[in-house]
Amino acid sequence: MVDFINEVEEELRKDDYNRLLKKYGPLIGIVLFAIIAGTGYIEYRKYADDKKAQAVSAVYTAADKQLDEGRPDEAVAAFVDLGETGPDGYAGLALMRAAAVREDQGDMIGAVRYFDQAAEKFSGARHKQLAQLKAAYLLADQGAYADVIGRVTPLAETDAPYEFLARELLGYAHSESGDQSSAREQFAYLTSIPGVPATVKQRAEQSMALMGTKAAPKAPQPIINPTIEKQDDATDEE
Repeated sequence: MVDFINEVEEELRKDDYNRLLKKYGPLIGIVLFAIIAGTGYIEYRKYADDKKAQAVSAVYTAADKQLDEGRPDEAVAAFVDLGETGPDGYAGLALMRAAAVREDQGDMIGAVRYFDQAAEKFSGARHKQLAQLKAAYLLADQGAYADVIGRVTPLAETDAPYEFLARELLGYAHSESGDQSSAREQFAYLTSIPGVPATVKQRAEQSMALMGTKAAPKAPQPIINPTIEKQDDATDEE
């Protein structure tokens, strides 16, 4: 009797299962297919990204080799091409390398151009602003102080990645362009707040001292014409 009841219950369970399968079977199949397809796509994307990263790394290494072999123009061309076709991180880094090569060659215009392009490729503020700051340094060396001030002012905002270096460069550009008040403001800031690197603070103090010397030159002595002095003496004797 117990075996008969168990068989009946088993048949009832099978009937319930078949009814559920007929009702929800297609939906379950769709869900399972979506899960399998999604997992397969994710794995494929991971594989494709790995292959692309390997290819990009190979191009970057080849460009480095060309540079070591004394073929800088070919290396720059490879770095620039990678900057146009590679993923953002590699693209920005490749353009930074191209800029560095042009800087070593004395082509400051080309170097600034590639640093600017690198800044556009980077998504992170630290890398982006580093490229912008490097370009500004080169422009400062060329005496383009108005351009430097325009570029560096946004980089000198509080808590920016390179705030203190940007403020130092901004103070230098203001000083060289004749705006001593603005320059002194930047250098005074660097000497008065905590957290400024010791080397930057020391240079700011030296700049302040130098500006103080320039601001208070020795008063010129009056120039006496010897001829007029002799004539005055002769008149007094008469």
